Amino acid sequence: MTIEFRLSELWEPDTRRDPHAFYARVRVAGRPVPQVDPAGNRLWIVARHADVLDGLQHPAIGHEVRKHQAQDLPLAHQRSEAERIAARQLIDLDPPDHTRLRGLVSKAFTARTVARLEPWIADVADRLVARALELGTFDGVADLADPLPVNVIAQLVGVPEEDRARFREWSAIIVSAADHDSAATLAFAAYIDELAERRRAVPEDDLLSELVALEAQGDALDRDELVAMVQLLLIAGQETTVDVLVNGIRLLLTHPEQWQDLLADPSLASAVVEETLRFRGPVEIVPPRFTFREIDLAGGTIPAFERVGLSLWGANRDPSVFSAPDAFDIHRPDAHRHIAFGHGIHFCLGASLGRLEARIMFDRIARELHRLRLAVEPDELDGFRLHWGTLPLRIR
Repeated sequence: MTIEFRLSELWEPDTRRDPHAFYARVRVAGRPVPQVDPAGNRLWIVARHADVLDGLQHPAIGHEVRKHQAQDLPLAHQRSEAERIAARQLIDLDPPDHTRLRGLVSKAFTARTVARLEPWIADVADRLVARALELGTFDGVADLADPLPVNVIAQLVGVPEEDRARFREWSAIIVSAADHDSAATLAFAAYIDELAERRRAVPEDDLLSELVALEAQGDALDRDELVAMVQLLLIAGQETTVDVLVNGIRLLLTHPEQWQDLLADPSLASAVVEETLRFRGPVEIVPPRFTFREIDLAGGTIPAFERVGLSLWGANRDPSVFSAPDAFDIHRPDAHRHIAFGHGIHFCLGASLGRLEARIMFDRIARELHRLRLAVEPDELDGFRLHWGTLPLRIR
């Protein structure tokens, strides 16, 4: 039986209330499913775990499609500063530029470097949890989940404490697509220019100092690359962890038996992180990728120079990989098989850091906030984008 799909079904209100039902139908269809997004772009949705893995490492799928077209047409207009910065985002580049830029920052995210941050992260988490305990009623986003990653990534990059509120504000505007006039991007770029100049004059023990020091070695990021890299670290380093923390708390408190299991054994914090990533990870579909030629993928053919929508949400609910995939279960033995952080050359650079932050926070919540409850009914919560809203909590 052929499964039919409406042209823009993925973006219909009913589908947004339960997108996993849509991805289940795509998996059963056994072919890439074309959909038209709200901007009028067609993309081919792929949702089976094996097919998404194939797509993430397919040599003819990537970001810089212009390089592979028969005629590399000139840009229709001179790029603005914001457009130049956007064009140098690591997640939108292919080798060799991607390889070069990732190599310059990857040492900041090695297991050894991340492990050295653990005491500092634990101290921040302890202070946030203590403050929540003192408040009694609080917002799980603003008071608990949000401040941890913004302070961690700012500390890593080298943003002074007095500037971190602005740092967070820029991130919220840029990632929400509210920066229509690029004002936040330009203000952020000017700030990084000024901060980089200070680090050239007086280096400190932070990533920005290391990056500007490369200029003397002739292996530096250019100005737009530097701004784009710090912007990516700011956004990805914050939003991903906030998403995991907020959704993990919500899932635990709406699955009382799982919450009680964590309270009884806080060492399950790592399992909570992995199952939250699998069950409702921070990225639904990977950033837009294109076919460089006609390819066969997921049981069908995708034409050349078309967008491919590789669904991490679809892959992580694939019943051929995960038993009872629509159940949230922190005891799941195969949760580690999720691909919430991607796969291949674009595997999330900060995955180990995000995991560490979330594990520490869930551990502290279980040990110190054992009377934690939702302050509203579950159906009042802001569905699939909680990290843009609030998570009302109380300690009863």
